[in-house]
Amino acid sequence: MKAWLSAPRTRTFLLAIAAAAVLIGLVAVGRAGGFKLLVSASLDTTEERAEFLRSCGWEVDAASEQAQVIHIPETFSVVYENYNELQRQQGFDLAPYRGEDCTLYTYTVTNYPDDTQTVTADLYLYKNRVIAGDVHSTSLNGFMVGVLK
Repeated sequence: MKAWLSAPRTRTFLLAIAAAAVLIGLVAVGRAGGFKLLVSASLDTTEERAEFLRSCGWEVDAASEQAQVIHIPETFSVVYENYNELQRQQGFDLAPYRGEDCTLYTYTVTNYPDDTQTVTADLYLYKNRVIAGDVHSTSLNGFMVGVLK
């Protein structure tokens, strides 16, 4: 599991989820139609994934791309359930992918207004299709929001 989901950061993570939920819901209502079309596209290349993030309002450094295989657990912990709630508010749902491996692509966000902290965009892809995504600060008291801006 990713370090930012570790026990000491769980409370911060849960607070970020709650705060982001309202914002994500409002944004998703206005952009859901176009976003669903983007999500259904296959994102085979770094350029396509960077363009997807750009279409969501995030500029990323494509050269910063890191990829790793992530196993989605069969049984979700409370942290996974809360993360999946953020995903459902954006039109995603990790539940159908329980027990599956997916690829996590991570990018450095370059257009976050507060340049004093490192901000990262994560895209989870299964068979080159987005199944989840978030943008978060890597600082201890950071934030996490859905990939929709």
